[in-house]
Formats: sequence, C-alpha cells, structure tokens
Amino acid sequence: MKRSLAALLITSCALLTSISTAASAVKPGDVCKKSGQTTSSNGFKYTCVKSGKKLVWSKGVKLPAPKPTVLPSATATPAAVTPLSLDNLEYQQVYLASRSEVSKFVAKGMTFEGSIDFQVGKNVEPFRVEIAKNEINSAVKLWSSVFKPSSVTIIWYSSKDIEWAKAKYEAAGGNPAGTNGFDSCSPQYCGNASASLIDGTKFLFEQGLEFKDQGLWNRSTAAHEYTHLAQYGLSAPTSLSELPWWSIEGGAQFYGEAIGYTHFDSLKVTRFGMHNQSALDSQAYISTMFPGQSLKTVLQKNDPKNTKILMKSIEANINSPGALGLTYLLGSYATEALVSVYGHEKMADFYRSFSTSTDYESNFNKVFGISLDTFYVKLTPYLLSMSSEMSK
Repeated sequence: MKRSLAALLITSCALLTSISTAASAVKPGDVCKKSGQTTSSNGFKYTCVKSGKKLVWSKGVKLPAPKPTVLPSATATPAAVTPLSLDNLEYQQVYLASRSEVSKFVAKGMTFEGSIDFQVGKNVEPFRVEIAKNEINSAVKLWSSVFKPSSVTIIWYSSKDIEWAKAKYEAAGGNPAGTNGFDSCSPQYCGNASASLIDGTKFLFEQGLEFKDQGLWNRSTAAHEYTHLAQYGLSAPTSLSELPWWSIEGGAQFYGEAIGYTHFDSLKVTRFGMHNQSALDSQAYISTMFPGQSLKTVLQKNDPKNTKILMKSIEANINSPGALGLTYLLGSYATEALVSVYGHEKMADFYRSFSTSTDYESNFNKVFGISLDTFYVKLTPYLLSMSSEMSK
C-alpha cells in the first residue's frame, strides 16, 4: 500500500515537471533541436532555423490576439423591459411602479405630532383604531411635502357611539350630522366615512370602525379620507367640485389602496374583490350608456370612443350609487396609470393647479402635457387589461 502511494506521488511529480518544461518561455537565438520545428510563446510564433552550424529559434512573428470564447451564462441577462409610458401601460409594471412611488414618499415623509385630534368612541375595538392610525400615519407622510395642516379632527365610532359621534362632529364644525355616514352605521356594517374642509381652515373627517368580518376592504378608507383632506388643502380656495370627479374619488381610492392593503395583498385578492364589486355596483349606470352590456364587455371592445364616453360621464359629480362605483373604479385605474408614468408629485401639482384655475382640461394639459381626450384614448388598452378583474 505504501509503495503504491509512493509511485503515485512520483508520477504526479513527473507530470508536474513535464508541464513546467513544456510551458517554459522560448527566446530568439536559443538552441533548438529540429529544423522547421515551430512553437509559440508569449504571443509569438518561433521557427527552428539553421544559423551557422547551430539550430536556433528565429526572431519570432507576433500572433493575432485570440478571440474570447463566450459561454452561456447561468444567469442570463433578461430581455430589456420597455419603459412605462402612456403608450406602454403594462399592468404589472404600472402596479409595481405606482406602489413603489407611494412607498418612496411615505418612507421619506414627516409626521406632524399633535396636529391630529383623534376622537375615538369608547366602543370601538382598540385593534381597529391601531390599524386606522397606521394608515393615517402613512397618509400624513405621503402628503407631508405638500400638505401641512395645522390641525385635523378625526372621529372614529361604532354603532353604539352614534349620538356621541354626531355631537363631536358638529362641535368640530361639521355640517349637520344627518348628511354624513352616521345614519347608515349598524352593528352589521359601520364603515362609511366622509371628509370636509370647514370655513377654509378646519380639516375634519368621520369614519365608522365596526365590521362583522376583518374589515379588509375598509383598510383603504382612512388613507382615502386623508387624501381628500390633502386635495382640499392643495386646491384651496377652489371647491373640490371643480376637479374631475374621477380624479377626486378615484385618486383617493388609489392612494387609499396603495397605503391600506398592498402590503398584505400580494395575490391581489382584496384588490380583485373590491374592484369587481365596484364594477357590479356600476351596472345600472353602465346600462344607461351601453344597454345590455356590462362594464367588462364594454372595456373588452378596446374602443377609445367607449373609454371617452365612460370617463367623460364621471367628470362631474352625479348623485348616483352606480356612477360612484364607476368613479371609484375607473378613477383609481386612471390615477395609478398617471402616478406610475409621471410620479406622485405631478398628481399633487394637478390638485394644486386648481388653487389658481377652475379649468380642469387646461390644468390637466399644463401639468401632464397632454389633453384629457388624448389621455382617455391612451388609457383604453390599460382598461382592457383591467377588465380581467371583473367577473362579468
């Protein structure tokens, strides 16, 4: 056994010696053994030639540099992704870019300690308050670079706190409480909300916080309402009624969704559920424009004329639940497309443009560089892809 090992070691040493000799450098004028023999060394080719009575290596000829061999990579570079634009509203890119934009501003935003007066009914479950406060904190950070209210009053209540909530709301300067969501609050569902700017200085919103389920669909509500306050503040002294309705409600819906449930809705189950319900809610209203058709079938025609009819129908506030459902849905799609392409600051600029002009078509053109009609046309393929979120 020992002898075999020794023989193996000797063989290995001999092999190493042979490799070392073969790899030794050749120099012009060195003695060689056979006329005409060639060898290469250090990028030159040498030939064994006769010089006098001796055989020596020639001066040498420089060899061309070898071309590198390209091997297939185990991690091949992916194909280039076409940048987002209004001509390329690819669904997944729009979703990721718009959420990333919101997250960026939340991460670098500021909170305003003491500027928010939280009025909480004694029967509201504490964990629901904690969730809603987290949403408010993120919404405050999102808008902090452009909207810094000196005071905001937020009233949260359950069905057992209605009389208390009404009194608090009116004491804070709100309109008569019967015009808001209090009367629709019940032990089965108490999740409606409203936001107001009172006398141009008092920012106020009320929200029910009582559900029989986990209230996942309502995780967007607090940030939705705070976005309305930001819209009020940015557009003041103009009334929000001068803005396109889809940009008011749809804008708040987009920001509320991006803050409220994106972080736990990776499979988009909550998104699909809410959006599908909005589409169903809009059915009666859709039938007035497209008899016998659903929103899904209208969008699947991929017709810019239909998009313009739909979007123009929700530019002005219509007192119709079906129109409101359509406004939330198409408005949120339009806003996420704008945010993904132009960024959050441009949306803020659009809201702010109403502080000096009530011409929404002109304001849109100045901020985004295109007309509203052109935007609706370019939105059409995106709405086609969004029709997949609707059941029928």
